[in-house]
Amino acid sequence: MVNNRKQISKIALLLMTFSAIFNFPNIINNSIQIGLANISGYLFSTVVYFIPITFIVAEFISINKDSESGIYSWIKTSLGDKWAFLGAWSYFFANLFYFTSLIPNTLIYASYTLFGRNLFDGKSSTFILALASVILFWIGTYVSIKGVKVLSKVTNIAGIAKILMGILFIILAFVFVFFMKNPPAQEFTVETLTPKFDWTFFMVMAWILQSLGGSESTGVYVKDTKGGIKSFIKTIITAVILVGIMYTLACVAIGLVVPREVLENNYSNGIFNVFSILGGYFGIPNMLMNRFIGLILLLSNLGSLVIWTSVPVKALFSEIPKGVFGTWVAKTDEFGTPYNALKAQAIIVTVLLLIPGIGIGSLESFLETVINMTAATYLIPILFLLIAYIVLRLKKNNIERDFKMGNRGFGIFMGILLFLILIFVIFMSIFPEPALIFDAINGIIPEGEGNPIIICAYKVLGLIVFIWFALICWGRHSKNKLNIDQN
Repeated sequence: MVNNRKQISKIALLLMTFSAIFNFPNIINNSIQIGLANISGYLFSTVVYFIPITFIVAEFISINKDSESGIYSWIKTSLGDKWAFLGAWSYFFANLFYFTSLIPNTLIYASYTLFGRNLFDGKSSTFILALASVILFWIGTYVSIKGVKVLSKVTNIAGIAKILMGILFIILAFVFVFFMKNPPAQEFTVETLTPKFDWTFFMVMAWILQSLGGSESTGVYVKDTKGGIKSFIKTIITAVILVGIMYTLACVAIGLVVPREVLENNYSNGIFNVFSILGGYFGIPNMLMNRFIGLILLLSNLGSLVIWTSVPVKALFSEIPKGVFGTWVAKTDEFGTPYNALKAQAIIVTVLLLIPGIGIGSLESFLETVINMTAATYLIPILFLLIAYIVLRLKKNNIERDFKMGNRGFGIFMGILLFLILIFVIFMSIFPEPALIFDAINGIIPEGEGNPIIICAYKVLGLIVFIWFALICWGRHSKNKLNIDQN
């Protein structure tokens, strides 16, 4: 049979992988919390987590090279349908929390694009931003249901522009300090580069690990890559190494041109302040720089909103067994879009946005909370993947594949090590520092900050409810299937 699928070159796959992973605003958020220790965090995470997890993904892709590789098929390889369903479901609900971070930032980017400043500063800004985010998400859901494709080309261009934006920042920062002989804005010493290894640092490690995610999304292109599975694996491994280097250089660049105090507790405006400072060194007006950066980020986020509103839902229903969620939610139109599922998703995201919007203090506290929750939930499906990998190397190591991460013992060791690292940083990102809890019990909450007990309850209950719902749906599905088989 002739293969009519369009083939993707190595360069195209490398750029797609790079675009899926590299996101300059992530570096700003991390630097706000831990400063130059961000450099050490990215170096450690690239070597100990990013490269090994990519090897694991490559190994699963190698096993499932004849299928449209995704997390469901990878977990099913060693754990079966139930665990594969839970893994795919956790990947889906992690995406729901991703919206709580994506959409508010999209509105802030729109504000900078249109007005050159953040209109969401001030009293009641948190609730107003949350409410506006709900409206925007319902608009995005409507667009996804109608199948409007106009933003797909725009987001591709904006995605490339966002990468170039990061590269340009790095180049100009290094030129300003090393070629124009200006002193660095921050002092690079052993002390400033060494992490404090406190609660905040380990919380931010979850953010760093989440920012390095995305290589697993390229598995669907394994059949489309010129040179086959071996070429595919080499390309994504090359891409993740380059991304790790880029993130590290970007952290250095920020330290070269941006004073530490500019970034402190500045999630809403940090990236614009960073580029305004750099632009000012080269005579670029602040308003022009703000609008330009805002436009790039806005277009990129709008494209992500439309794509990620529908793609994960379609992927979930294409992978899991039919009937798990019932007939109503699984209804599709002639294009295969599960429109009722998209509406249900919009209702859930509405709740996820309004709860912190009402119960959390300042805008910065709101953004920190949703960033934190996005990172924690993103890592949960990776936990399922790591369990599947450990079982694969323990019990099914003889499955034929073109690529393995070392011998059996090394593979098991790395799987367990990564699993323990993720468990630890997820815990640190979900639960607040004990001192903050005791302060809240005693009625001591800093002005503008949310109650850490309420924030923790929001995170924990969110995870419990979503996993509990999935287990109920699977149990009902298994019971119905058993009754059909018996009859």
